[in-house]
Amino acid sequence: MRPLLEEVHLLEAYAEGTLPEEQQLDVAVRLLWDRDLQQKLAGQQLAYRALRLFGRRQLRAELEAIHVRLFG
Repeated sequence: MRPLLEEVHLLEAYAEGTLPEEQQLDVAVRLLWDRDLQQKLAGQQLAYRALRLFGRRQLRAELEAIHVRLFG
């Protein structure tokens, strides 16, 4: 796997808390000292929040359309 993709997967697992404890601690220590890694994690978390928000809005619009079709 490409190093950049590995880093994305590592940060995702860290943010989700799914890494083994030793790896979780290793990433936490790296984040204390590596500003670039901090920014990558923040950007990744922001992107995931935006995707969840978009998904909720889309679902809400679909439910509204169903409601209109059913109840006029």
